[in-house]
Amino acid sequence: MPANARDLLTPDALSMLLAIEETGSFAAAARELGLVPSALTYRVRQIEDALDVLLFDRSSRQAKPTEAGKALLREAQRMLQDVDAIANRVKRVATGWESVFTVAVDSIIARSVVMELSEAFLALKPPTQL
Repeated sequence: MPANARDLLTPDALSMLLAIEETGSFAAAARELGLVPSALTYRVRQIEDALDVLLFDRSSRQAKPTEAGKALLREAQRMLQDVDAIANRVKRVATGWESVFTVAVDSIIARSVVMELSEAFLALKPPTQL
């Protein structure tokens, strides 16, 4: 019985799929990731079995994503970016850096000064919504 796709679509597995697309082959991706090709092939087959789709066309020396593979790779890229964003947010909270900063301005302060300070603040890393 195929494993649950949710259990298989881990950040590591998604990175593996993206490496295959980037390098164009299972062997090159395995080298890049420090894996033996058979381990990488096994992980991809597990995911394909769980989803009941073929993710890469293996009919030539190049591993080309199928339409289903392309869809998964787009989502994989987005999901990994989301994971990175979550990690960054958590780090900011842990260091006391808030992602939203609210400022009340009185009419006694010149608008140009507020805009100049706001632009300087927004140029800081990590980005903060003002």
